[in-house]
Amino acid sequence: MIVHFIGSKSEIREELPYYRAIISCIKSQGHTIAKEWVEEVNALAEQGKFKREAESWAQVDKDNMAALAKADVIIVDCTAKSFFSGYQVAQATAQKKPVLVLTRDKSPVAISGLSTPSGFIKSVVYELENINNIVQEFLSENTIETKDLRFNFYLDRQTYTYLRWMSETTKKTKAEVIRSLLQREMKSGND
Repeated sequence: MIVHFIGSKSEIREELPYYRAIISCIKSQGHTIAKEWVEEVNALAEQGKFKREAESWAQVDKDNMAALAKADVIIVDCTAKSFFSGYQVAQATAQKKPVLVLTRDKSPVAISGLSTPSGFIKSVVYELENINNIVQEFLSENTIETKDLRFNFYLDRQTYTYLRWMSETTKKTKAEVIRSLLQREMKSGND
């Protein structure tokens, strides 16, 4: 499974042991990190070369949105507050990707407002002693084998217009409309 790990770049020196522990746990279970950034940013910070103002934010956004798109799940450590981390969580939930929000901050402010009726966000207060269990449980709950698979396909304009109309009429997403049509066809037993 591909995991997009998110954390604060500006607080990399303070957060590094925690980020490394999370990434180690992900990799030890055979999963892949969508975008390796922690060690690179840490090396720059050690040399005093990492400055938030110097980054090309357009490129950072592009790289992170690409990592988000290819990821199956998202894990974010929001202990060090970061607007961009929150933005990525919002993007992930819009794409209906499972998100694990981690914090060591026991105050509810760090994770307030992050529970959704759709259940895509799970927020947990952690310590180094229990991070492996938390990450392992989240990844197990969201393995591809236990979740719906997704794919892309192309439609002509007429078909898309009809699908959009069905979606608006039934108050279902376009994916839900297609899924229900396929399931109905499968139940009817027609080839």
